Amino acid sequence: MDNKDMNKAGDITLVDFVVLLLQQWRVMLSCIMIVLITTVLIAILKPVKYGFTTMYSVASYETVEGVKRGLETPEEVIAKINNVFLEQQQRNILSDSSVSELPFEINVNNPRNTLLLKVTSASEEKFQPLIERFHDGLVQTIEDDQRNFVDMLKNNLQYQFEAYSEALEAARTSNSETAGELEAAYFEKVFLLERRIDSINEGEASQLAVRSLEPVGLGRSFIVAVGLLLAFLFAPIAAVMSIFAKKVRVAYRRGD
Repeated sequence: MDNKDMNKAGDITLVDFVVLLLQQWRVMLSCIMIVLITTVLIAILKPVKYGFTTMYSVASYETVEGVKRGLETPEEVIAKINNVFLEQQQRNILSDSSVSELPFEINVNNPRNTLLLKVTSASEEKFQPLIERFHDGLVQTIEDDQRNFVDMLKNNLQYQFEAYSEALEAARTSNSETAGELEAAYFEKVFLLERRIDSINEGEASQLAVRSLEPVGLGRSFIVAVGLLLAFLFAPIAAVMSIFAKKVRVAYRRGD
């Protein structure tokens, strides 16, 4: 008789299973309400973060062919930033402010096919002054480092410019048969060097810690949508677990 009862209990149809689930509507409703309330609280209490972006153009010059080149490649500058400058600036900010740690991270990358550096941070709007200080200090550090390369290039080009200018003046006053050819050649050199000197960009920030128009990260509507999905996903599971727990409890009592 016991075996027949066990076999009968094991032969459950899909309809029977659905009926059992529907009988657990209180459990499913409670699960849905708990998940939804938790989701709404997370959406409300979640800090709203914005992106803050600084764009920096690395020091560059124009080649004889008219191609713009960086005195250093953006990758070289980024390597210095990640390995040296960021830590230096972090120490400076922490020593001069009341915060014990920075409430944001710094990411630096190079937009493809450009000589630009994109420095980004994501944090709450109340930390914007601190982010502006950090980005400004970082830009100043990059500019100071690149100024050495700019000065070296300018001095080298200026030396060549003065030498060719003197040679041009000498060719103009010369009575040599090749004076005309030399004058044309030196004039071209002087012209190209002057254009190259004028083309030097010492590196500068085109924007500093500009706040994004929209918040970054997961939006509240997305969180609520995920919460709804999870609520209706976990509700049947909770009902099945409730049925299972009841069956185990009944079987245990029968065993007693």
